[in-house]
Amino acid sequence: MHFEKNGPWLEMRVTKKQEGWTVGSLLQGTAGLPQNVILELQRTKAILLGKEFATQETIVHAGDRVRCVMFPEEAFEFEPSLDMLDVLYEDDHLLILNKAAGMKVHPNAANESDTLLNALAFHYQMQGLATRCRVLHRLDQETSGAILFPKHAIAHKLLDAMLNERSISREYHALTHGVVTTNKGLIDQPIGRDRNHPTRRRVSKTGKPAQTEYAVLRRFPDTTLLKASLHTGRTHQIRVHFSWLGHPLLGDTLYGGTNERICRQALHARFLRFLHPITGEPLEIEAPYPDDFAQLLKSLESQL
Repeated sequence: MHFEKNGPWLEMRVTKKQEGWTVGSLLQGTAGLPQNVILELQRTKAILLGKEFATQETIVHAGDRVRCVMFPEEAFEFEPSLDMLDVLYEDDHLLILNKAAGMKVHPNAANESDTLLNALAFHYQMQGLATRCRVLHRLDQETSGAILFPKHAIAHKLLDAMLNERSISREYHALTHGVVTTNKGLIDQPIGRDRNHPTRRRVSKTGKPAQTEYAVLRRFPDTTLLKASLHTGRTHQIRVHFSWLGHPLLGDTLYGGTNERICRQALHARFLRFLHPITGEPLEIEAPYPDDFAQLLKSLESQL
């Protein structure tokens, strides 16, 4: 490998074997950057050959130094706050955390400092990183599990496009009231706001399209463990759809569940699967169950 991260720069020195290459072939062959990243760097004039701007067609020679602005310094948007994070995966481009139930992702008021983004700002600060905390997707406050954060603008743009194209697979595990008899299915019901409640959503003909795919993993006497994946990303989508199906999530009192066995909705973001936006490496990240979910599962299994 002939490249390294140096502050905001991704730097590489051209070797004798790379004499006569183009900048584009160097960035692809040495740093492993995909073509769409190189085009974005070129568009924003973020590639330098020595002290001059370069394009992907620029010819390089042995000893040349090629630099790309991949990690520019940015001001923190959120007050850093000490909180232990459960890091599932991290590199220079992205970070995946296992969010605890009960923690908000984003502060709703200026004086809030106990959210995941405040803890993330502290995490970056302790690493010596001056970068924004970029939100790609969210989890409800009482939902636990895997959540993905881009660490720079290019990664954010690429991951956002992947999310819109549904090339990032997000698998949730849920425990529902009652026995779901169909082994697998697709709930295709639009979701809109509930006029009678400030935060609740409902299935509505005038709502936005919403599709949830599911498959049963385990059946218990009065409960079902299932996996669900989102074809769309509506607020409370899984919770609303299974409530509509007649199987609200355990603990989800907002949508008809009871909290006798767990004190929050029994919903956990279990897996993230996608191709790394920079390296192309296939990633499958698993978030372990939190204690309340794991203990409830153990209790249910003991009844069999």
